Amino acid sequence: MSEKELAIRAKNGSKEAFELLMRRYQKGLYNYIYRLTGYRDLAVDFTQEAFLRAYLSIDKYNPSYNFSTWLWRIAHNLVVDHFRKGKLNQVSLNMEVDGENVEYEVESRDPGPYEKQLNRERRDLIMKALEKLPPQLRELIVLRHFQELSYQEISEVTGLAFHEVKSKLFRAREKLRKLLEAYREAL
Repeated sequence: MSEKELAIRAKNGSKEAFELLMRRYQKGLYNYIYRLTGYRDLAVDFTQEAFLRAYLSIDKYNPSYNFSTWLWRIAHNLVVDHFRKGKLNQVSLNMEVDGENVEYEVESRDPGPYEKQLNRERRDLIMKALEKLPPQLRELIVLRHFQELSYQEISEVTGLAFHEVKSKLFRAREKLRKLLEAYREAL
């Protein structure tokens, strides 16, 4: 069943349809919030709160928009309100690196240990650079490149005009590029 069909059913009172939407978007929403806040527990709480708010206000949902965009907007507002209240002193976008590697005795197309280490170092460098960006620019990078939202969807989530999304995202990429170059030069 499509997102739109599920959302319309949920809007018409189907708890089962809403549960299916929750299952479909729970992981992505959690990852979005975690990347913005850097705190696992907070991301879990905000994910639950976003779904609760969506459920309680499902009658306000407009089916001409994607449910996921509406849900991301709710989460966005939760995080922004939290920042405004000064409850987060420092924003971190740390990613967990694979814990234990299990080795199999079969040929694999996965990268070898050297490539895995290089990938980890690149990922850590990118995350370190992302932490240096202002929260709004960081959010735009996360929405576009980690959540793979369109410019229009980002506009709907953040409340920024379409042209603002494009120009600020361009600025965010430039700042990120310069930070990455500075890190590379320092190595």
